[in-house]
Amino acid sequence: MIIDLNDKSPTEIYYTLIQSIIPRPIAWVLSDNGNDTHNLAPFSYFSGLSSKPPLVSISVGPKGPGHKKDTWRNIEERHDFVIHIAHEEMAETVTASSASLPDGESEIDHLGLETIPVENWPLPRLKECRIALLCEKFAIHEIGDAPMGLILGKVKAIYLEDGVAITENNRLKIDAKKLNPLARLGGDDYAVLGDIITVKRPK
Repeated sequence: MIIDLNDKSPTEIYYTLIQSIIPRPIAWVLSDNGNDTHNLAPFSYFSGLSSKPPLVSISVGPKGPGHKKDTWRNIEERHDFVIHIAHEEMAETVTASSASLPDGESEIDHLGLETIPVENWPLPRLKECRIALLCEKFAIHEIGDAPMGLILGKVKAIYLEDGVAITENNRLKIDAKKLNPLARLGGDDYAVLGDIITVKRPK
């Protein structure tokens, strides 16, 4: 089967892509609403881009015609944001945080989530998450016809929960099983880690 995307609507293309590019990591993004509250939203168009500088990307769609989503607008205006890596037990909360709220309302308050201050960083992190990437805006590019906001973030520091990371052969190693990250599939489906295989690289 060959699916010719030239014949498909944007919605059909979206659902085909998100079911083909699997599993996808989820960026659970906390940003500043500018009114002493914080926005929280999940995005699965998310990837690492560069190590020097350390860059990550998230792709954020519009909230409606001519109206940017809060995450896009918050990062554009106030620059700092925190990307959390959610774990399996948080799947329902991640999904609930994707619901559309009125501008400026906080998903964190709405869902009763707990945050904790981060030393020398303007934003808090979610207490329950085992990894948090502390990011600042590097660039935002509008792409496509919608348009989408391709947000590039420079990772300034990383929070790791004690016990998730160890030092092995003088190198940091994150224990994927202890992290137990949540991954996105298509529709309402998520994935979690099953068996982990190790394949040694040629010397």
